[in-house]
Amino acid sequence: MSKKMFSLLLAACMLIGLLAGCGSNSNSSTTSGGATAAPVETTIPEAPADAADATAGTKDLVFVISSDNGDLSPFGGDSGGRHHTYRMIYDCLCASYGLGNTVNELQGQIAKSWTIVDGTTVDVEIYDYVKDSKGNPITAEDVVYSYEQAIASGTMEKLNGYLDKVVATGDYTLRITLTSASKGAMEWTLTTVPIISKAWFSAASDADKTSAPAVTGAYVIKEFSSGSHTTLERNPDYWQTDASLRSYYDSQYYNTITVNVLKESSMRVIALENGETDVCQNVPAAEISTFLNDDGTSADGWSVYPDENGRMNVLMFNNDNSVFADNKELRQAVLYAIDFNGVRLGYGNTPINGQVCHDFSPDISSDYLDEWNQEDYYDYNVDKAKELMAQAGYPDGGITVSLMYQNSTTATAGLTVLQSYLAEIGITVELNPVDQALFNSYKYDDTKWDMIVDSKSTTDFVTTVWQNVFDTNSFANGSACFTHDDQLQTLLEAAADAEHSTDDDLRAFHDYLKEQAYAIGMFWNYSYYVARDGLTMCQDGFGNVTASTIIPSADFTSVGN
Repeated sequence: MSKKMFSLLLAACMLIGLLAGCGSNSNSSTTSGGATAAPVETTIPEAPADAADATAGTKDLVFVISSDNGDLSPFGGDSGGRHHTYRMIYDCLCASYGLGNTVNELQGQIAKSWTIVDGTTVDVEIYDYVKDSKGNPITAEDVVYSYEQAIASGTMEKLNGYLDKVVATGDYTLRITLTSASKGAMEWTLTTVPIISKAWFSAASDADKTSAPAVTGAYVIKEFSSGSHTTLERNPDYWQTDASLRSYYDSQYYNTITVNVLKESSMRVIALENGETDVCQNVPAAEISTFLNDDGTSADGWSVYPDENGRMNVLMFNNDNSVFADNKELRQAVLYAIDFNGVRLGYGNTPINGQVCHDFSPDISSDYLDEWNQEDYYDYNVDKAKELMAQAGYPDGGITVSLMYQNSTTATAGLTVLQSYLAEIGITVELNPVDQALFNSYKYDDTKWDMIVDSKSTTDFVTTVWQNVFDTNSFANGSACFTHDDQLQTLLEAAADAEHSTDDDLRAFHDYLKEQAYAIGMFWNYSYYVARDGLTMCQDGFGNVTASTIIPSADFTSVGN
């Protein structure tokens, strides 16, 4: 199936229907200058006519994911498992319901209204009756504290770069000021920080923060077992009792949501076929024909959602404390020596379920320039790689480097292919798979790796992922790959400027990064979600399918029942 076909499928899924109440959330936003704008009409339609009650919580759901369920404390490290749960247990100020939403298109959660003062400033009023699951009231002081703790956690690099300050201006009002008018910065800042009680968080133990947190969302954690499963339970005392004011994350179709971890791809398929799960994330492309017909329609009894979620695999060099630092030709040699499509296939993908990147961003971004797809973006060329090895001072190779990545069977299979490519030019690669917790720590340590493979994503602009990796304001050691390049930063700021950026600014950063070869976007794939009949799936605002974006029909019965 072609990429265009999958894009059409994605669009069709979005039109099928997301959630009752999403499109009718009547929180108001205001435009620059403080004049109140008419409520923005969202593009999310009403749920299907046979959908269950969005607030009744009469259903159960069993959901299988492929990665660790992660750290579910308010400001835990990034992980695929966390993406599938944390927005249902923690409310933020606002929610983004689709890729690339503007500030005026956001839905309110804890925020009752928000006013854009200028390109870097937004005033927010929160509801005066918010409380967490343990009964602690939430005021503007708690919101300020939440942003401070998010920065202190070290897990939200973009926030560190975007945010100048958050100041309470009243008991239920605050002002957020950004460092610059970067594209997507205000939207991201309003929709990503979990809001929690200062009184609870400052007194809670680390164990309580992880396994029994005081949450502000529509679900609470009933049971958590690291690496195994998470069970969420509908909060009957959820603070937002007016369903018309709830964001789609706060729908309560289900009484319980059980998220099971199955890292082995074959086991996920078996779980579907044996009726052990209602939904499965990351069904391997090689097995999708069981659930998807040749014409792109779902097989009988199944619903398939091919999700191009803006996430890609990237390869980055240690540009500060490794053999690659200050040796552009060596970095370029490595990139020319690798057939990234071969690596993509080594991960277990098929020729048709994704493609190699042509920028340090997937092409789903709204400002992505199609012309980049026609460029030589380190297309596989062993002869050129060997020439560059000689220019780099290593005509015969003889280099040993470490490659760190988050441990999984698919990643090891794919990176073993990468290892063999580099052996052809005399570079020995020592693969270093580590678990999620260590990975999230070691990736910021320039003594732990020479090369790293990570997953990065964007929900709106190419500059979003560029800033997430290269913005010097976000990192203690230059960037995510330890660059110290003033010109790179200057070009990045020009490209990300929401008011003045042009296509030429995007080209300038793209070209410079490609020439310097500090890092490269390797490839992206469709992530296949498969559900049983009776469930309608769509993306959330970060490109994932979560329980909050899975609508059950009125007669749906979970395997968990």
